[in-house]
Amino acid sequence: MKPYEDLSLTGKLRRLRGLAEAALVNYDLRSPEIAYHGFATNLFYRVTTASGERFMLRLAVPGWRTFEDLQSEALWLNALDRETEIPVPGIVPARSGEFVLPMCQPGIPNVWNTTLMRWVPGRLLGHCLTEHNLEKMGRLFAGLHHHGAAWIPPAGFTTRRFEHWLSRGEDNLIIDGGQSAPGVPPATGVIALPSRLRDILERMHRHVESAYAAIDRSDLRVIHCDLWHDNVKLYQGVLHPFDFEDTVWGFRAHDIAMAMLDLLEATDEMRYSELLAAFRRGYQGHMAWSEDRIEPLQIGRLLWKINWVARHQPQWLVNMVEGHVPVFQQYEQTGRVVRPPA
Repeated sequence: MKPYEDLSLTGKLRRLRGLAEAALVNYDLRSPEIAYHGFATNLFYRVTTASGERFMLRLAVPGWRTFEDLQSEALWLNALDRETEIPVPGIVPARSGEFVLPMCQPGIPNVWNTTLMRWVPGRLLGHCLTEHNLEKMGRLFAGLHHHGAAWIPPAGFTTRRFEHWLSRGEDNLIIDGGQSAPGVPPATGVIALPSRLRDILERMHRHVESAYAAIDRSDLRVIHCDLWHDNVKLYQGVLHPFDFEDTVWGFRAHDIAMAMLDLLEATDEMRYSELLAAFRRGYQGHMAWSEDRIEPLQIGRLLWKINWVARHQPQWLVNMVEGHVPVFQQYEQTGRVVRPPA
């Protein structure tokens, strides 16, 4: 058998399809048929049964999210499905009762954690960014935040918190000294940057960390942590959120900040202001707005992106930082976050 790493993408997908088919054997589905859906961060297959029921089978790429991450996603999704009217993609348990199945086969390295969930109908919200729909998105966030504060997770749910701009154990490669997230060993090396660029990154780092430290810890709750507009579908006028694999303990301001930064990047400053106001109206119709500002946390997200480039594409690091300097300078002068460079 040819080694997996020597296969073309087509060859890898052909072999992984066998793993997907093996995973489906563990479910009580009548004559399921699978069709390739996409392979980006994870591998997805559409599943259709003889009765016409539709599902999505996800094979999580090894090393992307842990078993605990995916188990936490499943636990919260099924609680939301039982306890709220939010139309989330409920996780289908295997015949054994398990929500996440670790799968492996000869010729495929590592363990691939698989999850079967109900199909999410509709069109991505990114195609329908109107003020009316952003009000709905605000109401959706409020509903999730309300449940995430009151819900008591069962055993097996993650204890990890998103309370720094680096919260997944990554090395901090862009700050002088190679500081790491709390509890994580220091980075083995720091990417060399001109002092003027390093200075502004250090100022932003200190500012963002101070903002996270100032958040009232009583606001901590379970959050989606990645509910941007293209992790929501619009179907018959109703918003359907999905992609809960980043489920974690966190703060409302962080959850909102991440979604609104993606909105800013997809529009422009004027349109963003209008859509943010609509989102806030929808949110405040169901829950008081967080007193914590979202802008410092958005700056933290930009630092995270720069750090990602430092780790994976270091040849572009200087250009990446240079492109963001006007954003950081404008923020220091006005407190506003302007649209970052693509």
